[in-house]
Amino acid sequence: MVTTTHAHETISDESSSEKTILERPRSAYGYLGRDGDGYHHHLDRATNTVYVTESEYERFLLENALTYWVRVYNETDTIVDLESSADLEAWIDNVDSDVGWAAQPADLRVLLTPRGDST
Repeated sequence: MVTTTHAHETISDESSSEKTILERPRSAYGYLGRDGDGYHHHLDRATNTVYVTESEYERFLLENALTYWVRVYNETDTIVDLESSADLEAWIDNVDSDVGWAAQPADLRVLLTPRGDST
């Protein structure tokens, strides 16, 4: 089952004008692409949640970190809680049929492979 929330909200307690919606190590983040309406789709692999925003992600390196992190700012247009990798495929297909994809990353298939599956 997929739970979809349509709201312009931020998930942050920060007081700055730019709200951080998502901040994860690169390994826990997936960029699904930009849809035909110009919105960016971000996958939080840690919580299996898709965030649809007007902004792209920012890649950064924490002090003394060995891996890059990803941050997404500003407000969300849609939040989708996924229960399985099949839900992610359904979300991607739904966007494709509703508004289309303007751009998708070449490594999108990696996101569709459940973790721990080496095939």
